[in-house]
Amino acid sequence: MASTEDTALFRDVFQANPDPIMIHDADTGTVVRANEAAGALLGRPPADVVGMHVGEFSPPGFSTADANALITEAATSGSAQVEWTTQGPDDESRRVEVSLERAVIDDVTRVVAFIHDVTEIRRQERKHTERSRQLQTLIENLPVVVFTLDPDGVFTYSAGKGLDELGIEPGEFEGASVFEVYSQYPDIITAVERALDGEEVRVTQEIDGLVFETWYRPVFDDGELTQVVSVSRDITDLKQREARIETLSEATNELLYTRTERAVADTVTQIAQRIIDQPLAAMWSYDSDDDTLYPIGATSEAADFAAVETASDLPPMGPESDENRLFHDGSPTVVEDYQTLSNPSVPQTPLRTVLFLPLEDYGMLCIGSPTVESFDSHERFLLEILASTGAAALDRVERETRLKSKQTELERSNEALQQFAYIASHDLQEPLRMVSSYVDLLDSEYGDDLDEEAAEYMAFAVDGARRMQEMVNALLRYSRVETNSGDFEETDPEAVLNRTLDALQMRIEEVDATITAESLSPVEADPNQVGQVFQNLLENAIEYSVEADIEPRVKVSAEEDDDMVTFTVSDNGPGIPVADHEEVFDIFHRAGAHDTEGTGIGLAVCQRIVLRHDGRIWVEPSDDGATFKFTLPAVTEVSGDD
Repeated sequence: MASTEDTALFRDVFQANPDPIMIHDADTGTVVRANEAAGALLGRPPADVVGMHVGEFSPPGFSTADANALITEAATSGSAQVEWTTQGPDDESRRVEVSLERAVIDDVTRVVAFIHDVTEIRRQERKHTERSRQLQTLIENLPVVVFTLDPDGVFTYSAGKGLDELGIEPGEFEGASVFEVYSQYPDIITAVERALDGEEVRVTQEIDGLVFETWYRPVFDDGELTQVVSVSRDITDLKQREARIETLSEATNELLYTRTERAVADTVTQIAQRIIDQPLAAMWSYDSDDDTLYPIGATSEAADFAAVETASDLPPMGPESDENRLFHDGSPTVVEDYQTLSNPSVPQTPLRTVLFLPLEDYGMLCIGSPTVESFDSHERFLLEILASTGAAALDRVERETRLKSKQTELERSNEALQQFAYIASHDLQEPLRMVSSYVDLLDSEYGDDLDEEAAEYMAFAVDGARRMQEMVNALLRYSRVETNSGDFEETDPEAVLNRTLDALQMRIEEVDATITAESLSPVEADPNQVGQVFQNLLENAIEYSVEADIEPRVKVSAEEDDDMVTFTVSDNGPGIPVADHEEVFDIFHRAGAHDTEGTGIGLAVCQRIVLRHDGRIWVEPSDDGATFKFTLPAVTEVSGDD
């Protein structure tokens, strides 16, 4: 028998327990004792609970007989358990778990009911179950393959819609070794081995013609590998799109080197075939004179399909045809069934779906199929880019053709002009010499018999012939800028300038001119022609300064910028009117009014020489004197081997 002290301790613990506890009579099922928590659960004082039968506060559907059976079970076997939903005093439903335990209290067999509120636990369990179900549903419907491997490489789980593409059922490989299932795929085996060794692996793998991107992630627990989780996604379409884009990129590069309209058409149709795997591709060129599209290129399959030998044998698309109308509409158009067109250009050809792609004003690209099918948005996007690139290539070909024609015409014109200038200058030399010679003869034979006025006329004639001869010689020099030119080479402008100053030394000393030069960067040029430019600019600076009664001061400098060297020749002379800054380089043009003799061709020769070197020459605005600037190619240094 328990001591009084034990009984008191039991009572204290019983009352203080936060969980509801009720002690039942094992024979009748009535409550013989309840703690405060039990009373609170039932919404009444504990004393009122005593004497109640367990069936009285059981949930609906749980009878007194059911309650007695549980109590009898606990009294007989030692324990029993039940879970139900009860209504609390606040009318809030609570889920409770009741554990019935047999106990002997005061030498009497009792059944003690320990009641645990598991409402929150069950809510969390339901939430977890729902999340697990949602996750499982998500995994099963994702377009991927999710699988796990144990440390030995055995499949423990597999799911995902991606399995459908492989013809595998979810869970089909569970229990099988990955090394056996994929023994014929060495790259898969290698990736799995790396993952089982603890390495996170991302690889692209090919299986049965499909391309998968797979991620293997090892999972550890206390440093030990427990499993490998893997996710694979089918990237076959992505790879195909990448290949198509790469093909299109290559096409763009190919089109850069096409030089004829037909070459553009051949390249575009072949690329169109490769992009969408449709062999029926052809291209027409538009002739605005008769508003007709004429064939210029097609794949061999397209020619065979149309029963013609070459692309040029395909029928034209005249003004009344539906194709011509679609071309003038200017927008890419898909005709789902060619046979339904009211006025097709080739009604007898068994074409069905056709994509018409106008090439701006240059023509049209057509992609056809013998069956009714659709072009997906990605295919259309790539083909529209191809069409745009093809139009740009046709535009370039047209411009290059015009430019080449103009260039050929210009070259013929230049050759004729140079030949004319050369012949004319030579042919003019003889009559000018005859004029001078006969005037000299007249002067020597009859000079004493002529009066002063006649002698003056003869002097005018001699001077005119001389000036005419100078102009002819100047014109000859101008025409020889191209024909008598030398090769470009690394040239030291300082050395060229020094040789020029030596040639002008007598004139420089005669007028007490001062010419200074800074350091001049080397150029890639014809040294003789560079000397001509320096000489013409220096002679002009000296002569026009002297004419203005100014002691000549000329400065030569240079500045290198990127791949060009800019030379500056400035003087302190009378300068050049702003209005003449452009015209001063025209043949026979002399800026301002001058007494100094000249042909007006020196600056024109300078300009032609500079242009031959891909440079430019101009007059810089200046408040004092004239400042000329011109550019020549800088020397490109090529470094040796490291």
